[in-house]
Amino acid sequence: MMKRDAYGQLSENSYPRTHRLGPMEPSTPWLVRLADDTGTFRLLCFDFDGKDANGVSPDLMEQASDDCDSLSGTLGQLGIAHVVCQSSGTGGRHLWVGLHGCPAGTVAALAGAARANYSTLDHGMLCNPRTGGARPPLSPHRDGSSSTVLRGSLDALTEPSTSTGDVLALTAHLNTTRPAPRPVESKPSGPLRAGYSSHRSLHATGQAHMATVNGGSNPSWTGFMCLLAAASAGWSLADVAREARTAPGMEHYRTKNTVRGRKPRNAAEAAARLERQWSKAQHYAALQAPLPRRQAPVDLSELTAIVDATDDLLTRFRVSPGRWGRTEKGISQRTILAAIAYLSLQTGKRVVAASIRDLALMAGLGRTTAADALTALTEAGYLDRVSLSDGGNAAEWRLTLDFSTGYGTVRSQPIHNPRPPTELFNLRISLLTTLERQLTEGRHDLFTRPGLGHLAGQLYALLSEHPAVTVETAARLLGVTVRHTATILSRLRHHRLVVKHTDGWSRARRDVRDRVAKTAGVAGLLVDRANRYRVEREVWAWWLAEVDQMNAAPRQRSRRPHVSSRTLTFVDVAQGERTWPRYPRRPDRRADHRSARQLVDDGSLEPDARWKYLGDVA
Repeated sequence: MMKRDAYGQLSENSYPRTHRLGPMEPSTPWLVRLADDTGTFRLLCFDFDGKDANGVSPDLMEQASDDCDSLSGTLGQLGIAHVVCQSSGTGGRHLWVGLHGCPAGTVAALAGAARANYSTLDHGMLCNPRTGGARPPLSPHRDGSSSTVLRGSLDALTEPSTSTGDVLALTAHLNTTRPAPRPVESKPSGPLRAGYSSHRSLHATGQAHMATVNGGSNPSWTGFMCLLAAASAGWSLADVAREARTAPGMEHYRTKNTVRGRKPRNAAEAAARLERQWSKAQHYAALQAPLPRRQAPVDLSELTAIVDATDDLLTRFRVSPGRWGRTEKGISQRTILAAIAYLSLQTGKRVVAASIRDLALMAGLGRTTAADALTALTEAGYLDRVSLSDGGNAAEWRLTLDFSTGYGTVRSQPIHNPRPPTELFNLRISLLTTLERQLTEGRHDLFTRPGLGHLAGQLYALLSEHPAVTVETAARLLGVTVRHTATILSRLRHHRLVVKHTDGWSRARRDVRDRVAKTAGVAGLLVDRANRYRVEREVWAWWLAEVDQMNAAPRQRSRRPHVSSRTLTFVDVAQGERTWPRYPRRPDRRADHRSARQLVDDGSLEPDARWKYLGDVA
């Protein structure tokens, strides 16, 4: 049970006292342990929480409700009796299952599988057979509300019918429905409406998500997958808003989940939610843009080594912040190293090809900063450069697997048994989620070099993981001096991005980064940088084609039109190749790179440029 403080208030969400069972209930909120003294679980509680560092988040709270309903539907399909409760007045969900008795290891495997499926699930209590517990149905909350039963009968908890076999069947089912590491490979969560097609083209998976009837079993997840597919396809916010009016899979942006079912949203709320989620989807799409086509891992031992190396790397980031935050270069190196780990974990390959510009765009840095960071990380032994860039091929990098000598590396045989495949894949999903959050939270126009700087972005991302931090705590976590941290916090406070908290500093409830970026004159900087790098790549590919043409035998040279002749298309009939026009030349017959870049920048090499010019002439 909870303990009141010296003022008689329930200020902490902790339960330090025990209460003997009897006819009188405790005077303060209480919880029940999920396992008995032998470590055998008698109850399961899936806690779906919609809170972030700023407290209750309306977006996350609806996602938590959808996650809970999705798991409840799965339990119904498997015939497992359960009870769904609204845990408090804020709207969180508790899903309870009564057990005859289940070993802790079996429940821990279930917790990992469930966490891989539902991002709002707090599965810590299911991994803690000693003290893991939760407030039971009908019990009071410290805010004055109580846990309310929404669905199910309490007899399912007082007279349990779920066996260990049922838990194993649920774990196996969740392992098969686990979302793919890449959204482009994820499967719809429900049936599709036949004949539905979006007004703009999408890849097959994105089209399937758009056509999912009523958003499937998890409308909030399906809705975000639709936004992510649209962002990857180059849609605009206006395109997404138009599609949200009719697309079956975007039901989440038309209605909201309530205790009495889904209710229509008002126009202002729907537009604000769609705009927030669209901004998030654009950052995720930019992070996943450089990913090559995934190949199924042939040898799980290699994937195990990658997962262990990434887990070790994240641990080093946490326990040795001074190595990565002492200087601006160190902060950039940490971000680039996290991007390499993300690529390796996504592809399942130790060696990944990544260009400097792609890594820079993933990290929100400039290409020269990314190049310097790669050089420093290679010299320090954190990365191995497997091959240099060659023509149009990017350099290949390998994450160093052994960052330090562990206690088991000097034995003749490893003392650790390999993880089971399901546990390995669940841990992989968890690490990918952590890396995605770290790489996207601080990636914004405002946190570029002309704005507030990359360290300000790291501090802003740190505040998403902690409700509040003091200046000293933030300095320790970032690995910088207290004075430097105070300066960054002062800048963030000046722009109303952080607010004063009783325990230090916390993020403002309203995200005003876009507005501040416009005021600072850096709005759209990341988009402009991506366009500039795209033009540089295209000019380089054009010049390489010109060099090949000059080095070819005269009879083998293709007859190429001049760029001003407005041919119908520059796309070659051969798959993956392109027919380039003649490269611009100066009067002295030397290559005119400036004119080539201007032509590419103007879109003159696009296949539909001919029709644009014909319209201008008309």
